[in-house]
Amino acid sequence: MDDAILAQQLAKTGDLMDLFNDEMWLREALDDNAEYDGPVEAGLALKPYVEALAKVPPEAFRRQRRQVEVLSILLPELRTWLQSWDLGLSFEAVHSEARRRLYGHMERFIAEQAAWIDALLAEAKQPLPVEERTVRAQTTVMLAQMFTPEDWQAFADTAAQEIAQGVLQMGQRVTVSSVAL
Repeated sequence: MDDAILAQQLAKTGDLMDLFNDEMWLREALDDNAEYDGPVEAGLALKPYVEALAKVPPEAFRRQRRQVEVLSILLPELRTWLQSWDLGLSFEAVHSEARRRLYGHMERFIAEQAAWIDALLAEAKQPLPVEERTVRAQTTVMLAQMFTPEDWQAFADTAAQEIAQGVLQMGQRVTVSSVAL
């Protein structure tokens, strides 16, 4: 960015952000930066982070991107599935526990279910209505198979604890409100 332009803008309005309201300046800034192929930093505090990113192999980024794509499908399906359990007050706690355990199983799950994951991601790129996504319809079954007996026990324990807390809090509220009368 040209220091002379910045100094001129600062003298003119006192606010550098006003440059973003100037369409011609924005076009020039975009054109100037269109060919830049290096890292973009946002201050000196991010320099170690940018340097660390430069050392990460491209395969790690591809693996992470794939995992994010898979999670973008699995997480909404997990939520819908758990909502069908009618967990009431314990829903949020069980949902948090299920997500935590899903994250813990992701690498193994993606490796073991590679063919299904490939089909799921390919189907997601097609402009199909949700009801016609046959691979995605298998998500609940795949999630159920991924969870271990320990996971299922944790879900049951979490639900029971949350319900118990809710009942106990109701008892305390009733007791406190009757004492106040």
